[in-house]
Amino acid sequence: MITQIFKDDTTYREHKLHRLKLFLIGLYVILTFNFLLLTCLYSQGGKFIFSQLQYAGGWDTRPTAWDRISEYLLTTTSIKSIPERRIIKPNDEILFWSPFIVIAGSNDILELNDSEIHTLKRYILCGGMIFIDDSSGKKGYGFDKEIREIIKKISPENPIERIPINDAVFKSFYLLKSVSGRIITNRYLEGCKIGERYSIIYSQNDLFGAWEKDNLGNYIYPCNEQQRWEAKKLLLNIILYSLTGTYKSDTIHKSFIQNKLK
Repeated sequence: MITQIFKDDTTYREHKLHRLKLFLIGLYVILTFNFLLLTCLYSQGGKFIFSQLQYAGGWDTRPTAWDRISEYLLTTTSIKSIPERRIIKPNDEILFWSPFIVIAGSNDILELNDSEIHTLKRYILCGGMIFIDDSSGKKGYGFDKEIREIIKKISPENPIERIPINDAVFKSFYLLKSVSGRIITNRYLEGCKIGERYSIIYSQNDLFGAWEKDNLGNYIYPCNEQQRWEAKKLLLNIILYSLTGTYKSDTIHKSFIQNKLK
């Protein structure tokens, strides 16, 4: 009887210790994310700067999309967006000034050395978010094959998975019921999750291509207009998610959302 009580007490204490560890891990992730976000925004005067990773090869697949996106953020959301693009190399410490970093790719092979991968790993562990957009429309080889190997190295403890449609990323600005893109390679987004937040989000639907225009203001890449609009909304949600995380599991800027859903 005494032995059984001792065992039960030990199990109870182990259970409480396990719950405490989980709580502390969750608290660490939340505080780290908020610290990096506040540090980034403070270093940028509280304003959002579109930041993109420059690597050897075709890193700049949609060179003018950022300008349209920054303008839309400034005019439609409460985000104070600066109309400029920050181009960052993988080992540049300025990476840690940006809460949101883009990796764009198409048919070119993406190669990063161990030092660059380590820097990106530190970046997401410090609370940063990487958004990857593949415009090739090809699955299983080329950029898609290479980036999946890199994701495994950047986030070995948190493997890539499909993001459920009820996740906060689909509610961060617009209420989205499906995944779209300029092209529909996948009907889902993928990501790597640290704690309750996705630190890497991967799309193969050319979301940036939905924004790209020529000097005359005409869209460069063909797409059904409703599909284009859904692709734009998804990208905006991803950007807002990078700044808010799971802070609101339903929506932010409700008045804007209601107007946009009409």
